Amino acid sequence: MSGTAADRLALVGRLAILARALEARGAYNGGKLLRAAMDAELTRLALAEATTDEELLGSLEQVTELLAESGTGRGVAARLPSVIAAVRDDGIVSLEAAPRSHVCRMCGELFLGDPPVACPTCEAPATAFREHVPTWFLEPMAPADVLDELAAGAARVAAVIGGRDDESLARVPQPGEWSARDTLDHLLGTEAILAGRIARMLTEDEPDVAAVTVGDVGPPSDEGPGASAAAASRLLAEFLAAREGTIARLKALGDNDWNRSGRHPEWGRVTIRSQAAYFARHQASHAAQLAAAAEGRVPGQRLPGR
Repeated sequence: MSGTAADRLALVGRLAILARALEARGAYNGGKLLRAAMDAELTRLALAEATTDEELLGSLEQVTELLAESGTGRGVAARLPSVIAAVRDDGIVSLEAAPRSHVCRMCGELFLGDPPVACPTCEAPATAFREHVPTWFLEPMAPADVLDELAAGAARVAAVIGGRDDESLARVPQPGEWSARDTLDHLLGTEAILAGRIARMLTEDEPDVAAVTVGDVGPPSDEGPGASAAAASRLLAEFLAAREGTIARLKALGDNDWNRSGRHPEWGRVTIRSQAAYFARHQASHAAQLAAAAEGRVPGQRLPGR
């Protein structure tokens, strides 16, 4: 839509209010449509309003002050200095700094840490609370769907990379962007992280599955660049072999094995099921980037003559 950022923010707020009003009347599908529109508008607005690190830190400090003045947001405001420090230092925002977060869907009460058995404001039981997970990658996915997506993801990569020469796959579409080879290297690194976590959670009780530094770049992260200098054709072969091994191991699991767990410094308790879903969705988030880079462009950009 056209209009200023303030206009679009106002629309997002109006959509949220109307969605809640429809839900209160039992018109849940109507609320669903408005929440979907709200999410789309919010995503596009956030992408259009990209900020520098300095602007981001300044905005976070302003929001901290605003939340400190609000009854609902004081607990979050108290935690934001740790978030700001982590962003400033290129570190992770740990679960200790940003604990589990629940909102009572009945009255809007916000709880940080382990939630109470019932809301002290409206008396709704904890089952009426909504937990906000750190990323949608961690949302539940059935094991069969995880396996299907892991296989489909590997097929998409093979279709994009297969038949292209290593030289073209190593070219960046524009300065600051990853080449197709870079993206594939990243996917291979994260596949190794997933395989390692599965192995540890199967053989150890509640292991620490902390993020690792991939190569010598940046802090420990599940999102770091790859560390290999190999050509794309070799990376493709290694990735497909690693993914085949991951799928075979997961297919052999019993129902209880999918719930074997570990502890992550950002996500808290994670399971084999949640980590497999995380990395399946993670790869899907790079699919458009990989396909576009292989064609010498960035997602959403058309090449001349097309």
